[in-house]
Amino acid sequence: MSILASLSVIVLISVPSVDSELQDFLYDGSGLTLIAPFNSGIIAVPRGFVSALYLERGNAARSMPWHWDESTRSSAPSSHEDSAAMCINRSGLDYIVLFSPDSVLELYGPFEKGGRAVFDCSGNLWFTADGFLYRNGISTGIELESHTISIDLSGGLATFCDRDDRICLLNLGSGESSVLAAEYRFYNPMFVACEGSVEIVASTLEGEIVKVSPDDGACTSLGEGSMPFWWKEKEVILYTVTSDDGHMITAGEIWRVSLDGISRQITFSPGIHEIHPIALDGTVFAIEAITGSLVTIRDR
Repeated sequence: MSILASLSVIVLISVPSVDSELQDFLYDGSGLTLIAPFNSGIIAVPRGFVSALYLERGNAARSMPWHWDESTRSSAPSSHEDSAAMCINRSGLDYIVLFSPDSVLELYGPFEKGGRAVFDCSGNLWFTADGFLYRNGISTGIELESHTISIDLSGGLATFCDRDDRICLLNLGSGESSVLAAEYRFYNPMFVACEGSVEIVASTLEGEIVKVSPDDGACTSLGEGSMPFWWKEKEVILYTVTSDDGHMITAGEIWRVSLDGISRQITFSPGIHEIHPIALDGTVFAIEAITGSLVTIRDR
């Protein structure tokens, strides 16, 4: 594998006035599709999912330290401290790449079908591949077909959605799984910890953000929206409320909601359609849906 082919993408920062609510990072390159916190910056996936960039305030964006000669695509990125991971595809085969901002740390695969890689709170890397669950690149022997998983704080449970869009729990010790909730058509469930308690938060195909109790599967709708991000420091969920014309997004605003259902809108910008919110070092970032540019948001 050849490492780090150059990708010239320049980040320009426009410094706002004290009262300005948005600070734009403008790109001389492709618009962005996905973003995630990474180390002291942001890992960003441009449209087409053919690469990944590392963005730092005040510096030129740089390519992640891998490159395929063939066309590629990637999953949503995950990170833990100064490490990140993605599932990338080369010539029809999937690989899980574990990397820092400067180097490839591990490369797992090839697989016929790889899932999104995620970290637990201890920094262990989990992913599904070819129908099995992997931990740090080694198969656990547990059969699991789901593309997206989440690991709880104890490291003893995983949550995922089955083919019927139900939320399931997997006991990592015994390998046994059970259906936890089936009231909605769920996707992308994640464990979150708040004030010593653990909950599951998931998006639904019905267009809601739902809290699910891992104890009894009780479901509580937290609001209409999508693209939830757990802001651990504030113990709130950032999410997007959008409207569209059937072809493209025509409006997008960022909201926040606590696990007890207290929500409020934090952007009011009809000319800017914010989606995919994340938080880094106390700042909320989002993608402008039309241009793919990165914007910062004052959480007032």
